[in-house]
Amino acid sequence: MFLTQDYAIRPVPEAERKPFLNVSVTTGAWVIAMSTLWTGSVLAQGMPFAMVVNATILGMGILVAYGAFMGWLGARYGVSTTVLAREAFGRVGSSLLGIVFALTLGIGWFGWQIAFFAQTLATMFPDAWLASYQPAVVWGGSLMILTAFIGYRALSALSMFAVPLIVALSAWGLWVSLGAATQATPLEATMSLFEGVSIVVGNAALGAVIFPDLTRYARTASVGALATCGGYFLGGVLAVLAGAAITASAGTAAGNLPAAMAAVGMGFFAFLILLFAQWTTNDNNLYSGALGLANVVRLPKSVLCIAMGVVGVLIALSGVENYFVPYLNFLSSYVPPIAGVVIADHWIVKRVLEQRDYKFGPGAQHAGINWLAVASVLAGGFLGGSLGFGITPINAIAIAFVLHAGGSVLLRMVGLSAEIGRSVEDHTGF
Repeated sequence: MFLTQDYAIRPVPEAERKPFLNVSVTTGAWVIAMSTLWTGSVLAQGMPFAMVVNATILGMGILVAYGAFMGWLGARYGVSTTVLAREAFGRVGSSLLGIVFALTLGIGWFGWQIAFFAQTLATMFPDAWLASYQPAVVWGGSLMILTAFIGYRALSALSMFAVPLIVALSAWGLWVSLGAATQATPLEATMSLFEGVSIVVGNAALGAVIFPDLTRYARTASVGALATCGGYFLGGVLAVLAGAAITASAGTAAGNLPAAMAAVGMGFFAFLILLFAQWTTNDNNLYSGALGLANVVRLPKSVLCIAMGVVGVLIALSGVENYFVPYLNFLSSYVPPIAGVVIADHWIVKRVLEQRDYKFGPGAQHAGINWLAVASVLAGGFLGGSLGFGITPINAIAIAFVLHAGGSVLLRMVGLSAEIGRSVEDHTGF
């Protein structure tokens, strides 16, 4: 159907591309989530508000520094992250990434975020039946599935309505809390600036990797890069600072943001922030998971959205979502180095060594698998958190970049290739 036509595994046609504001607001909606507000709440417990500001700006700056490259690539070629990865990882390698995205974003984190939404709502409105846990899981999950099912059109339409509302309400919460927040003494003044930056980066590192899922709709490559910088950076900074200021002003514990919002007089507006912040973020999680799986199986993205969404809702209803968190964290640690490989592959391997651009569409050829790219991601994910210094996701990206670029140069010098087999895209993009 036209309603759900979303070019899941084909380049988005030029006629369907969107302007800067549309893409910027849609990417901003991804990072404006309750988890980002909670990040600010955690920071406020461990450092003065002025240091929170510095940590937030530095952390979000790091994210958009590499996210801009991914956003540029998505817009330049008009394809999703997993389709883009066909050039770097090969057809089989990109399918492995699609499975990881489906398990982490489309099912695991989607189910966890639904449960998080319902638990928070039940805490805020303990006497309302619709806000009790199980009903909230069902209707909240259904809303998130609906927009992901339709695709980018629905994501952007919801974002264009919800983001200005969330921004206005969060800015108001920040404003009424700012005076008290700047004078407040942290309950546990034990966090360094570097630790604060690490927390900010860790909260949103995965989203910056999969920017192409949204920026493929940008009119030009520069629009894709700038839109991610503008939307993701500004949205993230506002959400973190609002969460920090509200918590510091109210003097509540970091885990009790709803109570802090109530203490500063936000009341029903806190519910609106919760609803739309979670909706605009979690539908993107499901959307990216479905795009990833569409690169693996010959099923429409809309069908995959429903299937994975239902599984996520069932996980939340069963109350077992927290048992999956260690496994989700483990798998998610291998997502950031994907950006390092893709960036190295496009600008070093293809542009410099092979002197060509990426190619997608009917007849486009890709390797069956690029073992060096896969090995670089595995090494980056494993070593990123094992170095004992630096920021884990950034370590992983840097390691993967160096290994893939350096390994490709060395192999070329000795006349070898990391590519095994060949694959050709058919008329459907598969």
